Amino acid sequence: MTISSVSGSSSYASSSASDTASLEKQLAKYIAELKELAASKEDAKTKQVKMQQLQLQIQQIQTQIAQKQSNASSSSAQQDNNSKKDVNAAKLGVNVAETEGSIDISI
Repeated sequence: MTISSVSGSSSYASSSASDTASLEKQLAKYIAELKELAASKEDAKTKQVKMQQLQLQIQQIQTQIAQKQSNASSSSAQQDNNSKKDVNAAKLGVNVAETEGSIDISI
């Protein structure tokens, strides 16, 4: 009897965390630029255009961060589910192998 599991999400989660940290640094940079621009003495029209561009970039980065955090949560939940399946299979003394579109169970 063989009990095997596939778990590749831990490397994805750590990669996602570093990506998120990088995005958060960019976000902080754009927010600082936005504050500097707000305090600058540029003409109103130029200032408005630049502020809109920075606000758009900030929104895009915030969206990317939210997506990465959501993906990391989903990945972690999937890994937890896989672990629970492995433990339950071990208790029952069965081998459960999942492939795309099917589940093979052998006793």
